[in-house]
Amino acid sequence: MSVTIRQLRAFAGVAEAGSFTAAAAQLNLTQSALSVLVRELEAEVGVRLFDRHTRGVLLSEAGREFQPRVRGLLSDLNEALSSVAELGARKKGFVRLAAPQLIASAVLPEVIAVYRKKFPGIEVRLTDTLPENLLEELASGRAELVFGHELPHGESVEGTVFLEDPFWLICRSDDPLARRRRVAWTDIASRTFIGPTRDFRQRLLPELEVRTRERIAAAGTQDVSYLTTALGLVMAGQGITVGPSYAARLVRAYGLRMIELGSPVFKRRVSVYRVVRRGPSPAAAAFIETLNEVIRTQARKARA
Repeated sequence: MSVTIRQLRAFAGVAEAGSFTAAAAQLNLTQSALSVLVRELEAEVGVRLFDRHTRGVLLSEAGREFQPRVRGLLSDLNEALSSVAELGARKKGFVRLAAPQLIASAVLPEVIAVYRKKFPGIEVRLTDTLPENLLEELASGRAELVFGHELPHGESVEGTVFLEDPFWLICRSDDPLARRRRVAWTDIASRTFIGPTRDFRQRLLPELEVRTRERIAAAGTQDVSYLTTALGLVMAGQGITVGPSYAARLVRAYGLRMIELGSPVFKRRVSVYRVVRRGPSPAAAAFIETLNEVIRTQARKARA
C-alpha cells in the first residue's frame, strides 16, 4: 500500500468542508485534481470513504472511523515538520559541550551567556572533565563539541583553532618580579617553577636555551594537573608558574600578579573538536559562530 500525504490531506479537507468544491478552494487544487486524489486513496484502502449525493458528500462508515486517525496523523506530521524547521532556524535544540576545568571556567561561560541571549530556546549542557577524557566524550556522543589544546586525534575528528593565547608569568604581588612589566625565561630560570599541567615542562623544555632548560628541569620544580593547584602553591610562596591570559580573573581571585613573559613567547592553541562524519547540528554550528564572535570581540577590546 502506497498512500501519500497529498491523498490524506485531500481526504481530510473534503471531510472537514463537506464539499469537494469548498475543499478544493481551501487546498488550492482544482476540483478534478482533488477528486482524483480521493479516488486514489479509496482504491488504496479498498473501501469507499465518502457517500456522494447531489447536495454534497458525507463520510461513509469507514470514512468516519478513518477521519480521526488521519487528523491525528497529519497533526503529528505538522508538529514534526514545525519542530524540524525550528531546529533549522535555531529556535530550539540541544547542544552538549565538554572542556577541561580552566577552559570550562574561564573561556566558555561568557560564550554560553551570549549564546543563550541569542538563542533562548536552545538548551546548553557543559561538562567539565579531565583533558584525557575529552575525546571519549566526543566519541560516545555525550558531547557534540569538545574544547582543548593539542588533543591527539585521528581522521575521524576535526579540530579547529579558535584562540592562540600567550603564557604569562604568575607570581605573588610581593615578588620582586611583580614590579617588572616584562620578563624573559632566563629571568626565572633560577626560581622554583611549577608547571600548570602534567606535560607542560616536557613540551616547554625543547624550546629553551640549554642553561635555562637545565635550571627549569632541576630538582625542586614540579608539574601539577590543574592551574588552580599551581596558583595555590604560588600564593603560599612555593614558587612561580605560568598561565594563559584568559586565566586572568582566576589569577586575580588568588591575589596574584600576571607579568608579560617572552624570549621565547609560548602560546596555548585552544581548539574546538567535533566528529567529522556527524556534521554539526544547527545548535552546535550556532555555538561555534557565537564562540568566534566572542573571541573576536575580546581581541578588539584587548587592542583598544
